[in-house]
Amino acid sequence: MSLYSTGTLTNVQMDKRDIETEGGSASRAGALPQRKERANEAWHYLFVHYKKMDEVRNLLEKQFHTFVHKRILYKRENKQIKKEESPTIANLLFVQGNGIEIQTFLWQNFVGLYLVKDCSTKDIATISNALMQSFMKISEIDSTRIRFMPNPFDHYATGNTLVRLTSGPLAGFEGYRIRIARDKCLVTSFGGMTIAIGGIHRDSFENMDEYVRLRREQMQERISQADAVLTPLQSEIDSCFFTLQNQLDILSIAERLNHWIIKAKSLKSIKDFDGATEIALFILEEIGSRYQSIYGTPQIGDFKELDIICHAANQVLKSLLESDDVSEDLKEIIETGQQSLVIRFPFLPIDL
Repeated sequence: MSLYSTGTLTNVQMDKRDIETEGGSASRAGALPQRKERANEAWHYLFVHYKKMDEVRNLLEKQFHTFVHKRILYKRENKQIKKEESPTIANLLFVQGNGIEIQTFLWQNFVGLYLVKDCSTKDIATISNALMQSFMKISEIDSTRIRFMPNPFDHYATGNTLVRLTSGPLAGFEGYRIRIARDKCLVTSFGGMTIAIGGIHRDSFENMDEYVRLRREQMQERISQADAVLTPLQSEIDSCFFTLQNQLDILSIAERLNHWIIKAKSLKSIKDFDGATEIALFILEEIGSRYQSIYGTPQIGDFKELDIICHAANQVLKSLLESDDVSEDLKEIIETGQQSLVIRFPFLPIDL
């Protein structure tokens, strides 16, 4: 699910021409259309720098429905217990509506903000309204039932059977039944993120073994047909990757990516900060999205060489954040991109 971009470069896999063709051109920020009833339209999400969260959400609310998952904290102040609400993930914002319309709106009003994309299909990540309504209802009743998990969804497949809930407020959700901290939870993929929902012991399930086999076959077919639109630079980096089978593969990929790390440092030295940012974020995104299901598994072995590449790419980003020559807008894009990577690919050695 790609997120990153710069002020002059975009990897949202659409540009101004795409937006005008698919969503219709519109005037820039100013007179905004009235927010309309969205009924059963799907939901999408993006990561917003915490300094701009209120500004972005307030403007989106003029035309779209938004939602932020919050948790309740209790703090002792002056011998009293004070109740406070805070976002579970500080940068995560859900938006309901047509994906192209939302993306057009973001393009018109904010630099460097893009809806998150599903890393396997290259399409904008989508959550059905039915599932989102259940998610919001549970959040309202008891936000502690929902946990954002540190591992990709496939990580929980081993030894567990895929099931679908057929009753209760979570009817329609699919995932794995797993006990976490003495609580029976459903671990499920939610718009590409992995969450665990507790307290599901009274709900009914149906076995999904045959369904998951068919769905995986369909997904493989869809992936093979996907035609990702990348910038010329991203296409060159993308050609460095292939399916891993052994340690020699890891060494080969790491050696090719190292040339791009050197390129990113060179671009930084000549003050092409956009180019350096694009290279570093794209390398981290590709390693995370391509290898999240096998990263650190015994059959492949040590991922040390790719860890070194990830660390080097992150160091490029950190040096850009520390530079006085880099604009505040680009720094916000870098910080948001890093936070998005940490949330979606927690196995990557990214140090914020």
